[in-house]
Amino acid sequence: MIAGRLTMRAQVERDQAVAKDAWGQAVAPDFQPHGDPLACFAWSPSARELIDGSKSAQIEDVRAMFALGADIAEADELSAITSRAGVVLFPGRLKVEGPVQFKHTHLEAALRSIG
Repeated sequence: MIAGRLTMRAQVERDQAVAKDAWGQAVAPDFQPHGDPLACFAWSPSARELIDGSKSAQIEDVRAMFALGADIAEADELSAITSRAGVVLFPGRLKVEGPVQFKHTHLEAALRSIG
């Protein structure tokens, strides 16, 4: 069963901004917590270094699995991924990148670090 594998927790935040500005454009996003933290399991399948002249950056791919009934959608953000005890395992904000994929036993999402 997948439930035994979901040992981490992620607080999902969803954009609540629905207003338009004077020119009819959407206002700045307003991400607010959406429900209780979701049970999940996150991992990093790969990391690589990007070097551009005198600058370098570490790029880490992160993926997460959620239970089939989880309320997670494209463009949601996760404030952090923690253990059940509240220890931060993946710090910083993570954005759900692309559509959430349905697998036979769970939902799977690609995450991108925001910063």
